Parts: sequence; structure tokens; C-alpha cells
Amino acid sequence: MPWQLLLASGILEKSGITPSWTDYHGGTGLLAQALHDGDLDIGILLTEGAVQGIDKGKAFKIFSFYVDSSLTWGIHVPATSDFKNVADIEGKRYAISRFGSGSHLMAIIDAKARGWSTEDMKFEVIDNLAGARESFKYGDSDVFFWEKFTTKSLVDSGEFRRVGERKTPFSCFVICVSDKAFQEKKEAVLTTINALFQQVNQFIASADKVKLISDFYNLKSEDVEAWLKDVSWAPRPHLNPAMLQTTIDTLGVLNLVSEHLKVEQLVGSIEELEK
Repeated sequence: MPWQLLLASGILEKSGITPSWTDYHGGTGLLAQALHDGDLDIGILLTEGAVQGIDKGKAFKIFSFYVDSSLTWGIHVPATSDFKNVADIEGKRYAISRFGSGSHLMAIIDAKARGWSTEDMKFEVIDNLAGARESFKYGDSDVFFWEKFTTKSLVDSGEFRRVGERKTPFSCFVICVSDKAFQEKKEAVLTTINALFQQVNQFIASADKVKLISDFYNLKSEDVEAWLKDVSWAPRPHLNPAMLQTTIDTLGVLNLVSEHLKVEQLVGSIEELEK
């Protein structure tokens, strides 16, 4: 929402910047590739996806945390299934947007936390939320991890059943900048990110934020209020090395990043933002 308000404000145009916004419904993997390919200059990525992307050689860096809170993932099954609680999903087929995505990672984190074997987990790649709905409909998968408020309308309508939740063990969203953009458009990038955080602070202080979100995203006010209780936006550009190390450690235990990955390999020059 702060990004949408910034884009609508005209502030960037006054600085000579012409912004454009694209939703990537395929999630973090597609965003990471778009940053690498130069199709995007700035992206908001799940922290774990950004870390994995950089580790795999994608040409972008993490410049700041965007949200300091964890993300709550809903654990979903088809409402028509016999699965009534989390214990019922052990050993079942997981729908994931792609390997290495948040939906893939959180399925493994959850299974490991419950003491289940992660060696023979079964995954069905479904690309996005629409793909998960199709997969459930045709019986190709049994379980799907996705942000719980994004899927709440499907739970409310009786299409999905939420049998549990799992929070990420790290802050969930980071602002990433492509290496190409930082080399070729540094001033525009810095101006945009600083303007964003000014908008974040105005938004946090706004008495209308529940209505803004519910109107823009067509959500119930009570759902927005519940969601806001769990969300903490970063008030300024900042990096949290300890949190990034926690992310590396979590991914490392699951063999999802290189053994010798260092925080220094992940981050851009936040000092530039703070000048």
C-alpha cells in the first residue's frame, strides 16, 4: 500500500522519475529473475527468496528491509478433503509455486519443526495461487502454504480449509535493487527508496489506513485490522545483519543455500541511502 500511495502521489515525477509498477503473481522466483534480467530496477522480495536468488548468482542486492515483522503463512487443504488438522498432512503432497519459493521453503520449515521427515517430501509445482486452486480441484496436491490473508476469501467461501499457521523465523520482506539499475540509475533508485520510506511513515500515522487497504484490495475491514496487528513496516532504510544471518542459517540447515554464503555477499550500500 505505501508503494501504491507513492506512485499515485506524483512525488517521483517531480524528481524526474517515471515509475511503473508490475505485479508478479508467480512470486519471488520470477521477481528475482526479472531483477537479474534488467526487467525490474527495484523489487520487493521475500527475504528467503532474495537470499537464495543472490546465492545462485542473480544480479541484484538487498538494500533494506521493507517489513520488520514475520509473515504468517496459512497451511491450507481442500475444504472437501478429509484433512481436519495439521497432523493429517504428514507425508502428503505439497503444492508449491516453484522450488526454492516461499511456499516450498515454509513447507520444509514446518515439517522440520514438527519432527517429520523432510527427505521424501512430495511437491507439485503450481506456479501461483490460481494454480494451487486448480491443483486442489483436480486432486493433484493436498497441502498449500500461502500468506493467510491473501487466501482468507477462499477459506471463507469454503474452497480452502486452513488447518494451521507457520510464521517465518525472520523478517519477511526486503527491498532489492538490480546491479544494473544501481550502476546506471543510482540517483533515481536512491530518491525512490527514500521517498518510499517517507510514504511509509505517513501511512503508518494515517487514521485512514484500514479503509485505504480495504478499499484498494477489496478486503473486509476486520480482516485488515487483524492483519495490521501482525505487520511492522521498517520506518527507514536499514539492514539487519543478524536477521540476514538467521535467514542464511535457516536456509543452510535445509541445504537451500551454499555452505559458505556470507551476509556481505547479499547487501548493497545502504550508506548511499543514508547520505
